[in-house]
Amino acid sequence: MACAMHDLLKAFKKGCVDRQGIRLVEHDGKVFFANQERFDTGMMLYYIAVEPLFYMLRDKNRKGVSHLLLSVFAYLFQVARIPYHRQEGNYLHYTYDMLNDWKMQDDEDDLHFVQEYSRMEYIGDAIELKIQNSANLLYFENRIQVFLPKNDLDRDCLRLAELAFNLYLEYPETQVYDKFYDVSVEDKDDDLSRQISLDNYISFYGSARGELSDLVIETVNTDLQEVISIDEPTIYLPIDGTGIKGNNFDFETKLFKLLEDLSILLNDYHY
Repeated sequence: MACAMHDLLKAFKKGCVDRQGIRLVEHDGKVFFANQERFDTGMMLYYIAVEPLFYMLRDKNRKGVSHLLLSVFAYLFQVARIPYHRQEGNYLHYTYDMLNDWKMQDDEDDLHFVQEYSRMEYIGDAIELKIQNSANLLYFENRIQVFLPKNDLDRDCLRLAELAFNLYLEYPETQVYDKFYDVSVEDKDDDLSRQISLDNYISFYGSARGELSDLVIETVNTDLQEVISIDEPTIYLPIDGTGIKGNNFDFETKLFKLLEDLSILLNDYHY
């Protein structure tokens, strides 16, 4: 502890640390002061639409590319543990339910909305059954090896599949949650303070099309726009310069790039 205090005072004198980000950290039996570093998520909604994959799987001309994406989805669901909108307790599950209740009270005869909501439920449940199948991870490498891209969509999907598979090989047990930490009581101004949590902005969801999707995005943006604090991946760098294996954002950099590119590809897919 004395050594740690000595290192901290030296760092303060040099002005090379953020006093607000200092934490006392224990690692491998050692206690030291560390400076907090956060991964910038870009204030984006990393929502992965499942409906495009559902229709892609039904298109016989998209069999190869749809199976590639099925393996990517399986990795994100089973290994990286991306929240799924059909699982109770999930933020988007609550959002969908709330919108359905509100819509039914306001206009229970809105047949178009009812159809959209039923489709979201059916497709969401169907895709969840597929991506929780371990075979989609077992055949991941083979699907990449035998796939022959024929167009820009194929090439983009192959690139994303290779990125996801390399993440799976390099970080076979790493989850998106691993560097997220709950805000401690002393970091909160009062009991009513709130921050944007992981499952607020990272999740599978239904579709980027239609009235239901527009309502979901509008509701989420309205709900989150007043919140000034966001939960992001965080690491603590020892002030004395000691290196800790894996104490970096290599995984997060690659994962968030995958999520962003996959989200864009699925939202732009015509079916």
